[in-house]
Parts: sequence; C-alpha cells; structure tokens
Amino acid sequence: MLRATQQAILSKPASGLKPPERARPDVPRRVSCFRWLETGLIISLPTTPDRAFHWSESLTLDRNSNVYRWYVVGLLLAVLILSYFDRYILSLLIEPLKKSIQLTDFQVGLLLGPAFSLFHVIVGIPLGWFADRTNRKYLLIGGVVIWCAMTTGNGFVTTFAALLLLRLGLGLGEAVVTPASISIISDYFKRSERASAISVYLAGPYLGAGLAFLVGGFIVSHLETMGHVNWPLIGERAPWQAAFIFVGIPGFIMALLMLSIREPERKERTGDALGIDVAFRYIHRRWRAYGVIFVGSACNFAMSAMTFWSVPLFQRVYGWGIAETGVVTGLFYFTAGPLGTMLAVRAQKRFALKHKDSTMRQLLFGLLIVIPASALYPIMPRAEFAVALMFVAFIGKSVATPGGPASMMQITPGEMRSQSMAIFNTVIALIGPLLGPPLIGLAIDASGDPNSIGVVLSAYVLIIGVPAILLLALGLRHYRAAVQDMEEALEP
Repeated sequence: MLRATQQAILSKPASGLKPPERARPDVPRRVSCFRWLETGLIISLPTTPDRAFHWSESLTLDRNSNVYRWYVVGLLLAVLILSYFDRYILSLLIEPLKKSIQLTDFQVGLLLGPAFSLFHVIVGIPLGWFADRTNRKYLLIGGVVIWCAMTTGNGFVTTFAALLLLRLGLGLGEAVVTPASISIISDYFKRSERASAISVYLAGPYLGAGLAFLVGGFIVSHLETMGHVNWPLIGERAPWQAAFIFVGIPGFIMALLMLSIREPERKERTGDALGIDVAFRYIHRRWRAYGVIFVGSACNFAMSAMTFWSVPLFQRVYGWGIAETGVVTGLFYFTAGPLGTMLAVRAQKRFALKHKDSTMRQLLFGLLIVIPASALYPIMPRAEFAVALMFVAFIGKSVATPGGPASMMQITPGEMRSQSMAIFNTVIALIGPLLGPPLIGLAIDASGDPNSIGVVLSAYVLIIGVPAILLLALGLRHYRAAVQDMEEALEP
C-alpha cells in the first residue's frame, strides 16, 4: 500500500501541469550555437536523438582536429600579415614626414632600417629563450599589444627622437612573433605535415607587405585628400598621424582573437627547457647542418634588400614615378607571395616522397629561381622585361622562405625551438635589412653614377647568390645526417 502511494505521488504532475511529452525521434532539435568550450567550438545543426552524438562529435573542433589546427595557422598568419603591414606603412609616409617634422634622408634611413632591425636582433634571442619556458600564446598577445601601441603612438608625436623610440618598440613587439608562432605550429602538426603548415604561415610577409603598399597606399592618399582630421577625444591630427592611428588600432582586436588559441603541448622534447648557452652548443655541434640552413636562408633574405631599391631603380633607369612603382611592388607582394606558397607546398610534398632533406631541397629550389631572376631584372633594357623577371624573383623568394624555418624544426628538439628560431632570425636579419641596403647605397655612391644602380644590384645578387647555392648543394648530406640523428633520438 505504501509503495503504491509513493509511486502515485512521484508520477503526479507538479502544479497540475501535464507531464512533458517525450521527444519524438522524427522531430529535429538544435544543439548549442557557436559556443566556445574547453573542448572546442560546437556548431549548431539540426539533430535527432539517434544521431545527435555522431553529429556533435564530428563538429567539435578540439585541439587535435585538423580544422582547429588550420584555424590556428590562419590566425597566426593574420597576426604576421598585420605585423608586416605596420612595419611597411612607414615607407608610404616618408615624404609627409620629411615635410612635417623636417627629417633628412639619413634620419629616414635610420627609421626604415637599423632603428627597427637592430633592436629586433638584440631582443630576439632573449625572447626566444623566454618563449621556450612560458606560455607562447600570451607572449604573442603581449607582442601584438606592444607593437600596435607603438604604431598607434606614432600618431601622437612630432619629433624624430620620439619616432625613433617608437620604431625601436615596434621591433621589440614584433621580435617574438615568428619564433613563437612557428614553435606553436610545429607542436600542432606532425613532422610529415609541418613544412606545409609553415609554408602557408610564411606567406604572411608577402601578403602583409602587399597590403601595406596597396591598401595602405589607398588609406594614405584618402587621408591626404581629407587634410587634417579632427578625431573625437584625441583632437586634430595630420594625415600621416591619422594613418598611423588607423593601421595601429586593428591590432588590439587581433590580440583579443588570439585568446581563442590554446597553448599546445610541446612535442619531440628530449628533456626539460634548456638555457640559451645549451642551444648555442647544440647548434655548434651540428654547425655543418645548421650552417647550410643559415647560408641559404640568409641569401634569400638578402634579396629583400632589392625591394628597398626598387623605386629608385625604376625611377632612374626606366623613368617611372613613385606611385607607379609602388602599385607594381604591392601587386607583386600580394600575388607572387601566395603563388610561391602554393608552389612551395607542392614542391615540398613531392620532395618528401623520396628525400629526408625535403625542406632543404625546397630552399635550394627557391634559390635556383630567385637568384637568376634577381640578377637579370635590374639590367633589362625595357621596363616590361624587368617587371616580368621581378615577378618571377618574388615567386622564387616565397618558395625558398619556408624552407629555412621548416628545416630548423626538423633537426631541433622541442625544448629549444623558439631559441633556435630566434638565433636563425638574428643571423639572417644581420645580412638582410640591417646590412644589405646600406652596402648597396655605398657601392652606388662609390661608382659616382646614380644610374649605375642596375649594375650594382645585379652584381650584389651574383656575389651573394652563386656561392650560397654551391654551399647549399654541397651541404645537403650534412643536413640529412642531422635529420637521421634526430629521428633516432625520438625513437622510444
């Protein structure tokens, strides 16, 4: 009797309401829509009870899913694009800056080259050491906030000293981007997939520089037509100041988006995080393998010095204007970069089928394209021929660029990857933006003829490029041996 009474009470509807009907199998229902969870992003789609688990499971983007890993690459690529956009925007504002605060060409040269590159080199290795010991995601977010604050700050200063300090700060903020990002990508992808992911990521410099010339040029010209802009809260700004503010603010939004990335587990470790002295000793013991990486990548990066001289080349030799050359250069960055990246991915997959040194072969393949084209285009008799060969050179450079970092990751333990990338960036930066442009200028001055710029650029490419290709080809066997040693060390 008591049991019957309990069952009656439990089965009685509360407050006189009818008991809820069971969901019918044929009635669709919906799961949560675009919710960020600890386990991933769940996308809303109609489900039924008999297949709800299957659909939800297949649409959960956890850190091990292929979609999520490429989402991370895409977001890090966007950060790299933004960094190069902020870095190159200064080149479009040279004349307004010179008129506004009476800068000399030498002062402009300091802002474009050493002011950024020197500090970038100095802090790169310590930041790489720090990245191997801390959360790389938050280190990246800090770097984004710093460099965007420096870019935005240019809109509030009117002296060369202040611009120089802010440019130094820009180098500090951007120094952490590539080492930490490539380290994160390497931990998200298997060894066989890593080179392709890094190739996609390293399309960022070309896309960023291209956007700086194309979109940045449009922004600057539009602001010039508007004249002085009266901004709410911050007052009246000159067009060049407004341009810095306009391109600096979006970075803070990017920093917020970076919070959606999860710090991956560090893989392929052979021990705990090591000191920078250990990283140097590790590289020194394998100096032949790392040496060919440095030589090939430094040669490729030295070709970037050609870009700084593209405007005077086309002005002096072919009679072009600054705007015309800027549009062509921007289009080359924006189109040749992605084309080269696609070619790099295809070449890498083909090389990987047969060769352990596939990433180094990709680097060599790119140099075999960029060196001949770069040596020929400055001495072409007609501008059309020069433009065509310059486009080929841009493609070759973007093919070669991912080969160096990808090769570094294949022979470097996980606990020192950020440090090794910082050392790598330091070496190639010393030859590229820090030394390349002034050496070319010195040679042109020594010739006594400004129109000799084409011959000087061609000689510069051959002097650096031919020995680099020979050393790279001869050093492949040393790199293969280092890859074999790394694979044996990782075997259980």
